[in-house]
Amino acid sequence: MPRKLLSKVIIALVALPLLFELICWIFVRFPAEPLRVLDLNNDIPGFKKNVRIIFGEDQVRYLDWKEGKKPEGTVRIFCAGGIATLGMLQAAEDTWWGQLHLMLKEKGLSVQTASRGFDRITALEMAVAMEPVVERLQPDVIILNAGFDDVIIHPADYTYDENKSSNINRPAEPSALKTFLLQTSQTARFRRWWARDSEAKQMQNQMGRKDVYKRYFEDLKKEREKLRRWEGMPRAAGLNDPLREYVDGLAAWRDLAAKSKAKLILTGEATLHSDIMAPFEQANLLAYIALQKPDAEGRARAERPAPEWVMREMNRFASKAESFATTNKLTWVDLNGKVRQTLENFFTDVLLTDAGSAEAAKILLPVVEPVVRGK
Repeated sequence: MPRKLLSKVIIALVALPLLFELICWIFVRFPAEPLRVLDLNNDIPGFKKNVRIIFGEDQVRYLDWKEGKKPEGTVRIFCAGGIATLGMLQAAEDTWWGQLHLMLKEKGLSVQTASRGFDRITALEMAVAMEPVVERLQPDVIILNAGFDDVIIHPADYTYDENKSSNINRPAEPSALKTFLLQTSQTARFRRWWARDSEAKQMQNQMGRKDVYKRYFEDLKKEREKLRRWEGMPRAAGLNDPLREYVDGLAAWRDLAAKSKAKLILTGEATLHSDIMAPFEQANLLAYIALQKPDAEGRARAERPAPEWVMREMNRFASKAESFATTNKLTWVDLNGKVRQTLENFFTDVLLTDAGSAEAAKILLPVVEPVVRGK
């Protein structure tokens, strides 16, 4: 190859990426964290039929959240919790935290809200998983809505482990080089956006088909109906009581909030479980408890816990959470029993409908508003 032609090729190879960087920075900036979009179509009572879900890399969802430094006078709120916080059948603005966000804005407050929900995970495990997320988002207020999974996911032969937190696998931290490139290079951001876009399209093909979640829940209910009823057992003493792990989880969230200089609001999850339930209401309960730890192949016999037992345990855990909040000078509110326990408000044990989410948000508003104003 002639030397002049080789020089031109080298110059082109250097100049084209630089030109791409320049054009993108000026005209089309790719975000450091590209969001994914999932459009759902399910005919399920209590929810909108067509729902758009937007979430980021850590499955975090956002409302009015902007990258970079927050505007003066704006308060950033991060919500974490169980399946009601996950809001798998709701657009962000229809979840309890989304409706709370809108109510705070109606009060004249400038807020940005992010949320991460989980299914069948304890408050302690949530805290470990969300440590890098809280560090990245730097919220001013953290709202934890938990308790139900801490009651029902532990097997009947559970044994408390005071070292569980240190044994939980932490999310891998991104390399310093990768973080630097995403901050400074539009090419790196474009490559990430392209990969995330492909993943989102695959997810849309799987989950975006009509009534995917409707059929999922219908099948789940049929499976739960096959399980025997479990009357429960006393767990008020010894190493068999998961209440101690729940308190460890609350302490982990307290420390996480203190580290990020955020105000922590503890809330008890609302449930459909009560000591008086009609058969058609019990048909919507999907909770199960393993009678022993899974074997080497992951199998474990499970039964459906009696609603009366779940209610008693939820009240016992809430009482301890309230005591913990008082001792640590934290804000506490229990939604359980306050959100009316009807099928208008609950689709499953703790999965709130749009109406139930609105009711929960109204209960939380007078508690959360003064905390936000104080920031």
